[in-house]
Amino acid sequence: MNNSGEIFQAVPPEGSRLQISQPSAGITRLSIPREGFSMKGVFILSVIFFWMMMILAWMLLLIPLGWGWALLSVPFWLLSVISLRIAWKMLFSFQSVEVGNGSLTLKKTKGKVTAAAVFSLDEIEAVMLVEGTYRTLAGISRKGIYPAIIRNGEAFSVGERCSRSEKQWIVEVLKRLTLK
Repeated sequence: MNNSGEIFQAVPPEGSRLQISQPSAGITRLSIPREGFSMKGVFILSVIFFWMMMILAWMLLLIPLGWGWALLSVPFWLLSVISLRIAWKMLFSFQSVEVGNGSLTLKKTKGKVTAAAVFSLDEIEAVMLVEGTYRTLAGISRKGIYPAIIRNGEAFSVGERCSRSEKQWIVEVLKRLTLK
């Protein structure tokens, strides 16, 4: 429901993974499901796998020269394992925003860790697209535009890796649900 008490109906952009639901009376939930094994996700994992195979080939070529030389590959193995772990977490992370009963709850889950922020609807100054940095599916920090909930001059991001049309839809939905 929005602030006037009417039930809010919205349809995400065509081809979108975004979901909107009403799990209980007076609560509206906007969900951004995990990326999973999409084309982007499979591409990122393939690049990391190829990188690991190149390190393996390089290490095997260095072993005949002595194990000391083969140990030169250790930093590259560490980098590739860290990259794989970050990419895996990003592929299976998800977000949700619940609005109802005078509050908004933003939840982000990466791996086994869930971060949450709860806002009173009266505290929310704006919902808009802002420019800043966020992590891509590969775990790389990237500058771009994303939806944000503004409270006390601080921006809380949501849907950073969504498409442009999805980001605009998120902003419109959250504005209708939260602002008077």
